[in-house]
This record gives sequence, structure tokens and C-alpha cells, in this order.
Amino acid sequence: MRQLSAILFSCVFVVAGVTVAGATTVHMQSLPNSSQFRCLNCHTVQDPVSSAQAGLNPFGAAFRDNGFKWDATLAAMRSDSDACTNGFELGDENGDGQKDGGVTAERSNPGQSDCTLQINAQAWSELKKLFR
Repeated sequence: MRQLSAILFSCVFVVAGVTVAGATTVHMQSLPNSSQFRCLNCHTVQDPVSSAQAGLNPFGAAFRDNGFKWDATLAAMRSDSDACTNGFELGDENGDGQKDGGVTAERSNPGQSDCTLQINAQAWSELKKLFR
């Protein structure tokens, strides 16, 4: 009986661990970019191995609250309260699921206040006018 209990406990532990890792992989694939920061885009630790370690950062909470769906609403938000939208940080400013031209990885982490400057085409055009 003890052996059976130990086996059942082990199975539940393994399944729970796989569920956390599997869900993260599926969710990362729904973001326009996740190669640079990987799990840290949404979580407070890199590569969480259990649900206890899988705490969400502000972007992860917003992503969860949006049904784990990347769209224009989530792209327009500034989940981490820095100077850049989630869309700019993840390289898909309009939230259509397509990477912006020339973008191959996240510009910064949408879950950490690390983005200080956002230059879009209109702002760049206005800046160039100042130096003509």
C-alpha cells in the first residue's frame, strides 16, 4: 500500500510539472516573439519547474487576464508601466500576431520596466524634420 501511494504521488508530481512546462511553451508560441527572454516575458523566474515557482510578472498577469491571447488590446497596454507598449516590446505594435518588419526578437521585456524609449515611424519623421 505504501509503495502504491508513493507511485501515485510521483505520478501526480511529474504530471503537474509537465503541465506547467507544457502550458508555458504553448503560451510562448502564441506571442510574436519570445526567444530572448523566454519564460521571463511572463514569469518572475526563468524556466519555472513547478507551479509554485511560476509566479507571473505584470505582463504575465495581463496575458492571463486576456485569455492567454495576443491581440491589439494586449499590444496597446503598458503592463510593466514603462515607456513602451507591450506591442513595441514584443515587436508587434499593432497586435496582429505578425512581427514588425526587421524584428527578430523582443526589443525589451514586457514584464519588467526596462524599456525607456519608443520611436515609431511618425516620431522618427518628426525628429528628422528638426535637423533639416
